[in-house]
Amino acid sequence: MPVRVGEERFAELVKGALRELPEEFRGYLQGLEIRVEDYPDEELMEEWGLRPPNYPFGMYEGPSLLEAENPRDFPGTVVLFRRPLEEWCQSEEELRDQIRRTVFHELAHRFGFPEEGMPEELRAGAGFPWSAEKRRHESRRYREQAAHDLLAAKALLAQGCHDWALEIALTGAYRALLAFLIEKDEDPETLVSEGISQLLFRGIRHDQLLSRFRDLARLEQVNTDMGDPGLAPPCRRVRNKHAANAVRLLENLLGLVLGGEDGAR
Repeated sequence: MPVRVGEERFAELVKGALRELPEEFRGYLQGLEIRVEDYPDEELMEEWGLRPPNYPFGMYEGPSLLEAENPRDFPGTVVLFRRPLEEWCQSEEELRDQIRRTVFHELAHRFGFPEEGMPEELRAGAGFPWSAEKRRHESRRYREQAAHDLLAAKALLAQGCHDWALEIALTGAYRALLAFLIEKDEDPETLVSEGISQLLFRGIRHDQLLSRFRDLARLEQVNTDMGDPGLAPPCRRVRNKHAANAVRLLENLLGLVLGGEDGAR
């Protein structure tokens, strides 16, 4: 079950994480605000291309150390999203560790480190490895969501809502790939920041059968956004063949992920 702590206890865990920050970075916290919110707003989710339940744990707003006029005192805000962090963890010990990971990660952006170039002590904090049970639970959750997405995409396709069917089918494919890769011991925190193309590349290294789903990467490029005012709406731009192909690929991919025969055809 997800862990639940009160606001005061959550704030104490955040302060504890800051106390564990490596000494060489502590001198750059002057002017920093730490804010806790329940969930990110819809605007941020849309900007980052995320959909529930794939919420971020935190974010940094403000200049980096390299952009600051006074390196020892410059404004900035780390925002932590309490509910997603609580829902991810099964105990207060896990929550403490994940808060530390998130705080360190967001502070690394303040210090000017890019996503791929963070020092190890900031990338993940002290580390709390995923148990086999937690991997099975998370993989099952994504598989169940993907199966639900398939049913929804089929219903939308039958109603002629091609743009919606395509989008839901691609969401299901993304979740099915996450389920597959989590079971293969890939890092879940890295996976959720990647798109279908990157997930497919990772998956093919584990199972060559996934190379049969390369069309998903092409379909991911089909524009389902509203776009500029002069652009036709997606319902007139997304063709039936795009949506039908995405639904078929999702169904077969789920067959492969679940260990059935459909994915091997």
